[in-house]
Amino acid sequence: MDETSRALLESSMESSLIIDVSGYVLAANLMAAKLYGMETVKELEQANIYDLLPRDSADSRRERIAEAIESVRFLRFEEEVGGRSLVHSIVPVTNPWGEVTRLAINTLDLTELRRTDEDLRREQQRQIFFMESLPGIVYHLYPDQSIRYANRYFRKYFGSPKGKKCADALNCANNSCEGCPPMESMGTDRTQEWDWTDARGRTFHLQCSPMTDSSGERMIMVLGIDITDRKRAEDALKIAHDRSEDKVRLRTRELERANAELTSKSTRLVAAMKKADAATRAKSAFLANMSHEIRTPLNAVLGMAELALRVDDPTRKNECLSRVLEAGTSLLTVINDILDFSKIEARKLALERIDFDVREVLRTALDMHRLHAADKGLVLVAEVAGEVPRAIVGDPGRLRQVLVNLVANAVKFTEAGGVTVRIGVAQGRDPAATEESLTLEFAVSDTGIGIPRKKRRAIFKSFLQADDSITRKHGGTGLGLAICKLLVELMGGVLAVESEEGRGSTFSFAVRFGVGDPEALEADRAEVEAAPPRPGLRVLLADDNALNRSLALDLLAEKGYEAVAVENGAQALEAVRSQRFDLVLMDVQMPVMDGITATRAIRDPGSGALDPQVPIVALTAHALKGDRERFLGAGMNGYIAKPIRIDDFYATVAAAVSSDSAALDDSSEGKGGHASQGDCTAGPPDRTDKGCHAFDRETALEMLGGNRALLGRMDAIFLRDTPRDLEDLAEALASRRLDEAGRLAHSIKGSAKTVGGRRAGALAEQVEFFCRQQDHASAAREYKTLESEVRSALEFLKRESALN
Repeated sequence: MDETSRALLESSMESSLIIDVSGYVLAANLMAAKLYGMETVKELEQANIYDLLPRDSADSRRERIAEAIESVRFLRFEEEVGGRSLVHSIVPVTNPWGEVTRLAINTLDLTELRRTDEDLRREQQRQIFFMESLPGIVYHLYPDQSIRYANRYFRKYFGSPKGKKCADALNCANNSCEGCPPMESMGTDRTQEWDWTDARGRTFHLQCSPMTDSSGERMIMVLGIDITDRKRAEDALKIAHDRSEDKVRLRTRELERANAELTSKSTRLVAAMKKADAATRAKSAFLANMSHEIRTPLNAVLGMAELALRVDDPTRKNECLSRVLEAGTSLLTVINDILDFSKIEARKLALERIDFDVREVLRTALDMHRLHAADKGLVLVAEVAGEVPRAIVGDPGRLRQVLVNLVANAVKFTEAGGVTVRIGVAQGRDPAATEESLTLEFAVSDTGIGIPRKKRRAIFKSFLQADDSITRKHGGTGLGLAICKLLVELMGGVLAVESEEGRGSTFSFAVRFGVGDPEALEADRAEVEAAPPRPGLRVLLADDNALNRSLALDLLAEKGYEAVAVENGAQALEAVRSQRFDLVLMDVQMPVMDGITATRAIRDPGSGALDPQVPIVALTAHALKGDRERFLGAGMNGYIAKPIRIDDFYATVAAAVSSDSAALDDSSEGKGGHASQGDCTAGPPDRTDKGCHAFDRETALEMLGGNRALLGRMDAIFLRDTPRDLEDLAEALASRRLDEAGRLAHSIKGSAKTVGGRRAGALAEQVEFFCRQQDHASAAREYKTLESEVRSALEFLKRESALN
């Protein structure tokens, strides 16, 4: 072999050798020597190739070489020898006569390459297994918008993508693929991520990664995770967050409002505390002043009374008694101020509307202060305009009270000069004035000390005076102007003051009155004056207070009246059952049985009273709004207010026994109009109207809200239960079980009144009362009348049921 051929042989990167037809190696390179496990080429040359191979491989090689010699053409084959993958190329070499004399054999060892291919295949299989097991979609998208691979999750959800375009396989809602992130990623060769929602509302987070497949073609591998639940949770969380934010904002506003309210309340509380402290101080000062105002006349009453008992001189004794009367009147004024203020503040004072002469009211108001004014050298002047009518309609008592208080203050705080009271008709300022009404203006002016500007508002507050220091020289309760202000407002006016310190003050107000009837006023006055006392009257006096009984008995005896005194309502009821009387004077508050209950019992025709229509006049200190109506509703004819004024007492007694109820109403200081004549409880019962007092179905129906069906059910219950209750009551009385008898009587009372059995209810109430008093004899006696009345009520209701 020449040098050129040797050089080519040595430079080959493959195993190359030349053999003869018998298999002996004629030439070889180093790669061939290494392939056959030899260190040098010389070791391989002159060796037989068949001897270097295993038997099976030697036979196979011999066959392949023989085939190449026989066919005289290139032969390529692959075989496994000793765990190696070898690819052989046999090229026959001929002589000039065409005979094969040599063979060139090139061998390529593919063992490492094949091992690398296997590893790659296994790696691809692992990748495919990984993609198949992913809990999300994986697919390979190619430029022609075909999907050539899709994992199991994809196929399960979208179906097989084979033969479909990307948009069809994915049920894409978009009509155009322009701007589609996977296609953009393919064009820009950059990874992209985005959230995509399919036509069924599922949302996937997709990652698009450009890459090249095993064949070298560009594609996009898309990896998608289903984030529908997460998105829904995020949306729900966002909604919850927004709601929480709204709630926080709302709560913040509420807290801000609450804080503002608390701040406002705190401010008001501080102001209220200051007012309360001021009121407390004012009331403390008032109580100290009131103690002085009460103790001063009380001390005079007690001292002068004790002195009158000690002296024998009639003139001196009468002087002491006069001082007692004067001090008592002063004490009564203080108490009346307190009570009037309480009644007005409690809205329990009602104004009456009667005809009166305003000039007479003014005269009496000034007369009360003329002596005090004369002692101080003051002049009292009354100026009434000529156009003021003689008779007006309103409340003369409360108007007199306002004028008396204002004149009293004027005299008290004036040391020189005088006091002037002016009354006139308001001109041009009363658009609502008619022929039946007009507005009168009142002004009380004095030349006294005046009122400082800063004190003018305070003087109308309760418990306060312009000078409230302990060393003030003028007395008083501090309620006078407060009462005047409230009374004027109650009459529809406003009390105002104009004053200059050191020069005097003027208090003024305007009030609307009705235009009265002068002739009726004169007629009323004549009737009252004409009510003559009637000597020889039989009077029943019921009062639990011994001192009050003694006073009333003395007053009655002074007029020649025959009086019987008892101490409670039960005794009064017994008295009218055994004797006839022309008049009953009934205290309202008494033990055992009060005056109201006793009056109702007397008025009941079944009570046993000899004269159920006997006039009954209340003796009471009750004078609040509604008291008069309560007395009349119980059957009383009028009342005398305590403390008793002698003239009023005699006038009321005279009017009560006369036939003129109007005179009675005027003399008893009644407030308001008369009770309705249609009301069976408004006055003495009519002897001829027994059905009204035995049964009052209209009242029963009214108590049940006008529900006749409900009244019918109450009737049925009364008819069912009352006979048994009546029998049990008789048995309890017979065995002297008074507590049980009282309970049964109470039950019958309630049932009877519910169905309108007024008389039966009243009798049951009397039986209950006597049972509570453990008075068995009286309870048993009243039971007989009750039994008869209940039987009558049962018959009445049976007839009513039959008619309905």
